[in-house]
Order: sequence, then C-alpha cells, then structure tokens
Amino acid sequence: MVKQGDIIKLDLDHQAGHEQAGYRPAVVISNDFFNSKVNLTIVCPITNTKRAFPLHIPLDNRTITTGFVSCEHIKALDLNARRYKVIERIPDDLLEEIISTVFSQIAR
Repeated sequence: MVKQGDIIKLDLDHQAGHEQAGYRPAVVISNDFFNSKVNLTIVCPITNTKRAFPLHIPLDNRTITTGFVSCEHIKALDLNARRYKVIERIPDDLLEEIISTVFSQIAR
C-alpha cells in the first residue's frame, strides 16, 4: 500500500484536454487511513514544465525526482487497476505545502 508523501511513478493515460497524461511521477496526498479503506488514492502529478504558476510547488535537491507538483491536477486513482512504482518519499515540509495549496483551492 502506498503512503501519504510517497512519490510514485504511474501511467496517467486516457486523459483529455489540459489533463496531465503519460508515464510520470506523482505525489500521494491522501492520508494513510483513506488509502487503506478506499480503493482510491489521491495524487498530484509532477511535471518538468516550469511555469510561474502559484499552484505548482517545486521539488528541491532533497528528492531524486525533479520538477513541479501540479496541485491543480488532483486525481483520485484506483492503484489496484494501474501499474505503479514507489520511487521515494517527499520531505514533510514540502508535503505540508502541497496539501495546503490543494486545500486553498477548495476552502471557503
């Protein structure tokens, strides 16, 4: 089972429009309770396209994975139906920033 804060690599194909697609890394943002009880996992994909966009959180030299977490592309995925690989864990402070950025899009 994946854990909150894991960086996984998986195929996001079968997307449309501006949605992220292809085999790429993503950060697991759903908590461990959710991941253990529901057949879905919530992730934010990682892109290497640099944009001055407030919803993109840059990864730093503490991760092997490079790029920017796309907090606007939140996805709930059935990982039992997809092939994925756990790459590494994201530092806690970056995970907190990502979750805060995701919440800022839906909070009142």
